[in-house]
Parts: sequence; C-alpha cells; structure tokens
Amino acid sequence: MSIHLDFDKMPLTGWYPGHMLKAGREMHGRLELVDMIIELLDARAPRTSRNPALEAACGGKPRLLVFNKSDLADPAMTKRWQESLTRDGVISLFVDGRTGSNVSRLPALANEAWDAERKRRGATRPMLREIRLMVAGLPNIGKSTLVNRLALRHKAAVGPKPGVTRSTQWIKLQNGMELLDTPGVFWPRLARKQDELVLGLCGCIKDDVIGEELMVEYIWYRFSRGKTPARWNLYGLDHAPESPEAFLDAAGRRRGLLLPGGIPDRHQAAIAVINDFRDGRLGRITFDEPE
Repeated sequence: MSIHLDFDKMPLTGWYPGHMLKAGREMHGRLELVDMIIELLDARAPRTSRNPALEAACGGKPRLLVFNKSDLADPAMTKRWQESLTRDGVISLFVDGRTGSNVSRLPALANEAWDAERKRRGATRPMLREIRLMVAGLPNIGKSTLVNRLALRHKAAVGPKPGVTRSTQWIKLQNGMELLDTPGVFWPRLARKQDELVLGLCGCIKDDVIGEELMVEYIWYRFSRGKTPARWNLYGLDHAPESPEAFLDAAGRRRGLLLPGGIPDRHQAAIAVINDFRDGRLGRITFDEPE
C-alpha cells in the first residue's frame, strides 16, 4: 500500500446499485404527496452527505436539515456549522438517532418551518389536516432509527448496512404528523474520490466496494494531519504513526490479528480500525468545514 497524498487523482469506483435508480424515481414520484422534506445528513459530513439531485427534485418544497450521528462529530466544528446555517436562514437540527438526543425537538422545528412557508405563501386559513413529511437521505444515514424514535410504534426496519429500507412506507408520528419513509438514495456520480472515501467511512457505501485498507489510509491521513486529536493509544501508540502501514501493523498487533509468523493481518486490522472509527473510539471528527 502506498501513501496517496492526493486522493482525488485516484479513480472513482462508480458504485451505483440498480435498485437505487428505481428507488430514486419512486421517491421523486411521491414528492407531490408531502408538504415538506426532512433531509437527513451525517453530522461528520454536513456537505458531502447532501444529495445535489434532491434540491432540484424538491420543486420548491420547504426542507428541514437534520444532521444525525452528532455524537461522532467534532463538537467545535458542529458549533461552526450551526452558526453558519443560522446565518444563512436554514432551519437545522443536530441529533443522535441512536440515543435519541435532541430528536424530540424535530416535530416543533418541522411545524416552525411549515408555518414560515405558509406565511411566505400568504396562507390565512388553518390547515385541516396534519403535516405530511418525507424523510430522505443516503443509504445507512440513520433514517429508520430516527423514524422509530418519532413513531408511535417501531415500524421501520433498521440495519447496519446500506439498503435495508427498500420501499416507501407511511408512518404515523407521536404528534399526529404523517411521515413517508423512503429508501436511501445515492446520486449517480460523485465529484471527488475524497467524497467517496468520506461516504464510505460514514457507512453509506459498502466497505468492500472502496477497499478497507484504502479507507484506513484516509482515516490515518485526516487524523494525523488534521486538528482533531485521535486516540492513538487505542493501538498502543503515543503519537500518530508515520505511515498507514505502521498504523495497520500496530492495530493488528494490538488486537492479535496476526498471520503465520506473527505478521500483522492488515486487512483484518483495517476492518477493526473502521469499526473503531464508526463507534467513535478513535476520536470525533468532522470531514467538512463550513464555507
């Protein structure tokens, strides 16, 4: 494995499963059934996890941006993003769907966003029905976990891999709102290799599509050169290793992932490091900075 300081010179995988094309068409066809879109994003990648095709497809419908997995993002960077979004007049919310942190604020914010939209349109009569919402986002972004936090009953399927939700479903929320849960939808082409690596680390692309060792190389690159401290002592290190190979070897030895002759198994070590990253054990990081 070699060190790629310029990841964007590497070729993209072009990963775009066929079922996502069908799911995207189905989602776009149901936009007319809802009043507002909840776009669920990853707090570690507030910009990279936004679907550029969704804005064009929304047809001017109001959107509420919800950033999930905020417990894994850099708190200082999250604060900067909140300030930037507020300055731009964007209604947003940072949550942790797994623990439910801040999720209870979502219905009130949805009402706030919808009231502002109706006022903008000049509406004067009260609505005779509850707001209809659609939750949209990338695969494995945490939609079903969030929906289950809001629902009267747990109805949305949850899983650790992209593609668990394969069809749309209406779900009644605790406050009477109706929510249309949709499958995770990817856009056909990413612009940069780093975007693909970030989305892979966030779990939106299957690991074996990109390659676990390359993903760890990017983890090493961002943590060793960024401002966010990493817990290198998790692998018996007191500072950033000098190369991704040294990083994988240390992780392999620490976890006992060895080949015959005591040689660290770098592939198994890479899988272990990726799991540590996703669980927040390696440290909290936000890949995107606000402009």
